Amino acid sequence: MSNLRLRIIFGSIYVALMVGGTVLGVPYFGMLMALIAFLSLHEMSVLAKKESAQHLWLNPMLFAGVILYINFVDARQVGLNHFVAAWMLQMVSLYFSYTGLKNNSILNYISTSLYLWLPIGLLAMWFNQNHTTSTEYILFYLIAIWLYDSMAYVVGKWLGKTPIFPKVSPKKTMEGTLGGAIVTVLIMSVLNTYWLRLEEPMYLLTIVIIFFATFGDFVESFMKRKLGVKDSGTLIPGHGGILDRLDSIYLSALPFIIILIVLQSKS
Repeated sequence: MSNLRLRIIFGSIYVALMVGGTVLGVPYFGMLMALIAFLSLHEMSVLAKKESAQHLWLNPMLFAGVILYINFVDARQVGLNHFVAAWMLQMVSLYFSYTGLKNNSILNYISTSLYLWLPIGLLAMWFNQNHTTSTEYILFYLIAIWLYDSMAYVVGKWLGKTPIFPKVSPKKTMEGTLGGAIVTVLIMSVLNTYWLRLEEPMYLLTIVIIFFATFGDFVESFMKRKLGVKDSGTLIPGHGGILDRLDSIYLSALPFIIILIVLQSKS
C-alpha cells in the first residue's frame, strides 16, 4: 500500500476519533484525552530509551489516570489564573526538556512529561467544566489546526521559496506559512458565520491557534533532528508517532483556552 494511501486512511481514522470524542462529549472526550496522554508519554519514554516498566507503562498510566479522575470524580472549577500558571509551567518544562534533550536525568524526564501532559490534561478539565458549550469550541480549534496544516502545505507547494528555519524544518516556507494562515483565517471566519456561530472574534482565536501550532511543529522537528530520528514512532502508519500527529496541539491548547476565557470575560 502506498504511503499516500496509508496517510489518508489512518489520518481519517485519527480525525474520526478526535471528532467523535468531541461530539460525544462528557465523559468520552476526557477518556480520549487520557488515552492520548498515555500514548504520548509512552512514546516519549521509548524515544528517551527508558526501558523499565515504570517509565514505559506505569508512569503513563498514572498520568492518564489523573485525567480519568478529573473526568469522573473531581468537578472543581479551574479559573483563568490556573490555566495561566499551567501554561507558564509548560514553558519552563519545555526549556528544561529541550536544553537537555539527550540528558537522561530525572529532571529532563519529568519536565518532558509535564510539557506533554499539561495541555492534554487541562484541555480535558476545561471541556469537563464547560461541557454545555465546549463541543463547538473544540471543533473550531481542531478544524483550524487541520485546515492550517493542509493550507500551509498546499500554498507552500505552489508558492513556497523561502524556508523559515532550514536547519530545523527545510520544507516549511514563509510563503506557505503566511499564505496558509490567511486562507485558514478566511475559511474559519466563514465556517463560524454560517455553521458554529460562536460569539467571540474567532479570527483572533484562529491567529492564536496558528501561531502556537506552528511553534509546536518546529519544536517537534527540532527534537527529532537532535535525536537523529525521522519520526517519533510508528503508531500511525503514514504519519509516524502520536507526537508527530499532535505536535501542533501540545503548544497551542493552553493559549487557545486562555485567550478564549479572556474574550468570554469581556463579552
